[in-house]
Formats: sequence, structure tokens, C-alpha cells
Amino acid sequence: MAMDLKEIERLIKEAFSDATVEIQDLAGDGNHYSATVTSSKFSGKSKIEQ
Repeated sequence: MAMDLKEIERLIKEAFSDATVEIQDLAGDGNHYSATVTSSKFSGKSKIEQ
């Protein structure tokens, strides 16, 4: 069973309280998502650490 888009956003914001979250349903089927997360917690970290 796939996760709901709002549930994914909630979990990300729970882990990164200052996060800006953009989630896209890539296939329109509710099973394939792309998330862009912007947070100050990533500042100064390499792409791999992020």
C-alpha cells in the first residue's frame, strides 16, 4: 500500500521542523513521488551528507 502524499510531507516536517517541502506525484498514480526538501539543517553539508 502506497503512502499518502500528506503523510510523507508530515514525516519530513516532523524530522525537519523548518523545512520547505515540495512533493510531486511523478506518475499520477499515488505510488511514485519526488520530494524537494529545503532546510537550514542541510547548510554547510556536502550533497552526500544531505
